[in-house]
Amino acid sequence: MSAAAAKIAAVPEDDATLATRAASGDERAFTAIYRKHSRYVAGVVYRLMGDDGELDDVVQETFVAASEGLASLKEGGTLRAWLVTIAVRKVARRLARRQRQRWLAGIFGRTEPRAVTPEVEGEAYALYQALGTLSTERRVPWTLHHVEGLTLPEVAEHCGVSLATVKRRIAEAAALLAKRGYVVSAGGRE
Repeated sequence: MSAAAAKIAAVPEDDATLATRAASGDERAFTAIYRKHSRYVAGVVYRLMGDDGELDDVVQETFVAASEGLASLKEGGTLRAWLVTIAVRKVARRLARRQRQRWLAGIFGRTEPRAVTPEVEGEAYALYQALGTLSTERRVPWTLHHVEGLTLPEVAEHCGVSLATVKRRIAEAAALLAKRGYVVSAGGRE
């Protein structure tokens, strides 16, 4: 085994150790964190945003913020949840910006709808169209709960709000989606 391979093999797999080492400046440990969690974070971002036009940017911003804030992470075992929380906040900002842009476009003139990519079809496209009409504060918790399958306490933690607020926002989102023909039960879309 070469010296370089031995150094790579020496990087621990558990999140707590990786986080501690990365926080102290170990670039290999941070690379290991990225390799271990970036795909999952990208999946969450994709399902929250509904398209991948900004996916790479949000994932990159998430890991840049993580690299800058690793020292503040109290428990390395919660690394994945912490990364998702950062990503959710980045997505929420982008969705809010999109809403403001649509609102401004409505004031200053009509814009053409965005082209549909071949990957976005049928039911998923229709759902994301309906989700696009929701406010960010309703869309993010609803998607985390119903698409990502997170528990209500996990959604509250990721969104940085109380459990009661999350329940209210998800119920409001469900009511608005029901008006558009999407009825969601505990088992999923009916």
